[in-house]
Amino acid sequence: MSDITTIKIIEFPSTGLLPHHIADEKGFFYEEGLDIEITATPNSVFQITNLIDGNFHIAGTALDNIIAYQEGQGVTELSRDPDLFAFMGASQVNLSLVVQKEFINYQDLKGQSLAVDALSTGFAFMLREMLEINGLNPNEYELVPVGATKARLESLVEGKHAGALLNPPFTEAGESAGLRVIDNSQKCLPPCQIGVMAACKSWAENNTETLRAFIRAELKAIKWATEPANIDETVNILERNIPGMSNSDAKSAMKIMLDPNLGLANSYRINEEGVAFILALRSKYGEPKKKLVDPTRYIDLSYGNLL
Repeated sequence: MSDITTIKIIEFPSTGLLPHHIADEKGFFYEEGLDIEITATPNSVFQITNLIDGNFHIAGTALDNIIAYQEGQGVTELSRDPDLFAFMGASQVNLSLVVQKEFINYQDLKGQSLAVDALSTGFAFMLREMLEINGLNPNEYELVPVGATKARLESLVEGKHAGALLNPPFTEAGESAGLRVIDNSQKCLPPCQIGVMAACKSWAENNTETLRAFIRAELKAIKWATEPANIDETVNILERNIPGMSNSDAKSAMKIMLDPNLGLANSYRINEEGVAFILALRSKYGEPKKKLVDPTRYIDLSYGNLL
């Protein structure tokens, strides 16, 4: 194929990126006239600012990051007015509260520091809600921004902080390092729309066919990954492309991703109840205070006919 368009993607490393790697290795991107370059972001600030500045085209991120910067509640100034939006869902990872081995429950975290990506975006509000539900007030712990999941895990292994929310495969890596899981988001919180694929509206409007081709390739990859005959190869692709993931970790991750409700099969969809909860969290904890209730300000599924 002579005309190949390169899409630059920036995202947080996780098992949720599996469709990208499948679409790349199985040629689904190539069939759509695409090539991809994936960059792992060190934190949400770097990701969003570089997406806004046009250094990347698509971001795999938390829906809350999109809402935060659209509402002027992000942690840094942007170079221009944001026009961020989510165009499809992504695999909904389960966030585990991973702590030092000497801590058994939430009450043990009183007076401790907890690592987050950024203080007012991403998973920080989910962590605050989990702590509040389990009896901890904001003045009884400290949140410290350290960056993306890999950096949070490293801060725990090095003993710098008491706990953090981690997603696979970093949760499993933490347990292997002797850390303890005391809770997780799926058990503690209502349904959450955590991950999305996002872009700037200005780029999407000028590259509509490219974005549609990307979505088609992703959907092909999701379908391929969930077919029983492809499970073993999917495990191998996951192991090859996720740093630090063993074959046994990949097999365990695939069991989760094959869940009919929480797995890959419907990951491209947006969970309306989950969006409503994320908006409620941001209305509760975001600054400046705003009542946020309209998901259409941040989501447009029309590019992939995913409505």
